[in-house]
Amino acid sequence: MKRIIGAAVLAAAVALAAYSCGRTVDKATVEYDEAQAGAPGISGNISDVSDGINDEGDALPGGDGSDPETVTEPELPSAPPTLYIDTEMPDWYELPQSCILDFQAVMQEPELPTGCEVTALDEVLGYYGFDIDKVSLSDYFLPQDFDGWYTMSQRYLGDPHSNNGFGCVAPVIVRTANDYFDYIRSDWYAQDISGTPFRELFYQIEQGRPVVVWATMDLRECYPTYQFTLGCGEELWFDGYHHCVAIYGYDLDEGVVWTADPLVGDVAYSIDQFELIYGIMNMQAVILIGNDESAGVDYSNNSLKYEWMLERHPRWFGLEEEEGSGFEDYYDYDNPVRFEDDRMINVYFD
Repeated sequence: MKRIIGAAVLAAAVALAAYSCGRTVDKATVEYDEAQAGAPGISGNISDVSDGINDEGDALPGGDGSDPETVTEPELPSAPPTLYIDTEMPDWYELPQSCILDFQAVMQEPELPTGCEVTALDEVLGYYGFDIDKVSLSDYFLPQDFDGWYTMSQRYLGDPHSNNGFGCVAPVIVRTANDYFDYIRSDWYAQDISGTPFRELFYQIEQGRPVVVWATMDLRECYPTYQFTLGCGEELWFDGYHHCVAIYGYDLDEGVVWTADPLVGDVAYSIDQFELIYGIMNMQAVILIGNDESAGVDYSNNSLKYEWMLERHPRWFGLEEEEGSGFEDYYDYDNPVRFEDDRMINVYFD
């Protein structure tokens, strides 16, 4: 795995410490922990990965571990037509004084110490019954940049498995969710509702839709500061306590919003303080939309899942990238893995 650096980082040769999801991030002299080689969901020998499983016998996300080339797959049911709805709160609508969904928090640690965003997404996916864990969601579907080239709107910067991750913002989580839905051939999709006034997010909750929201750890009031210039030429401004959570309830009488915080679990935060922090974090929010009958349903099979992964990440299977495949953008953020002694392992400082 390469260091997460921008052109100005090496030139300055200055270590700038910050905190992201509760862990120290050393932006210039970071050394990744090689003990994390073989991250969950990626490790596996060549033959097993081609069968949709890893060396520990774990299937690809949602796969059954069977050989896609030898098993006759049954005819697949199709997902219902895509549901398009108006998600804006009507001007005339009056929110009830309180609403709380039956929701379960997922803790990001110890597996993803800086992976709050993908964990918050996993919380919401779990609410709807989708069978994907936070680690597989991160390893297979989260676009990552280990070089400090892209912006946080394009990639997750760093490694969520380590203490050396910055994070990402709403468009990256939308893409992560939509890639997962495409992988299972679902009609569901993620929608970026950033810019929605904070209290209007309660309308989403009242309609049965928990919301992924960007905040800060413990709702601390702090502001982004300049870090360095990314390889793409954009400046990286980063809030040292950058965080992401899911909100699933509110009580206007008590003045609290119920939050599934990947660092602390279920917690009631002050509506007023959350609204302040939400504004500082550029009012970023994401929801998931789909038909009730297809919530949590996997419409794919082992062969199609294998094909989906192989087309987008041939290097994971020891193959060369294909020019003109239409999936070149996926090649850009292949997780750092390679084959060594017939094992697919994470690469550090290749």
